[in-house]
Amino acid sequence: MQHVFFTIKGDPVPKARARTVRKGGRTWSFTPKKVAEWEKIIKNEAKKNFNNPFSGPVMVSMIFYISRPASRRKDIWVPTTPDLDNLEKAVLDALNGVAYIDDRFVVGKNAQKKYVRKEDPGVFVRVTNLSQQVDLTKFNKEK
Repeated sequence: MQHVFFTIKGDPVPKARARTVRKGGRTWSFTPKKVAEWEKIIKNEAKKNFNNPFSGPVMVSMIFYISRPASRRKDIWVPTTPDLDNLEKAVLDALNGVAYIDDRFVVGKNAQKKYVRKEDPGVFVRVTNLSQQVDLTKFNKEK
């Protein structure tokens, strides 16, 4: 299996819904500026680690490190907002075309969100190419 590891520094930004604007009988949608900037940071960091995107099934693991507020000085896990699935969505969308051809190739994922004390906030990402993975359901124990 081939793994690619990298870290994105900065406060993780959850994927927000696209904003829709109506003006003069026209309607258009756009991604909020903060989300677009975060996705650009992710994409640029990923480009440093990938020559070509994986073209088969992949597994993506993410650990989100979020700055700890003073009121949570003993907590390790982040039981509050931002929602984990929205954090994941921003990363998965940003990796399209860089880590994998399209996020439809993501067949498995796991993620955590944790507080950090002195370390910088950010996201640790591991993308695993599963193209050469053996199907264990066909494994015969009685050879």
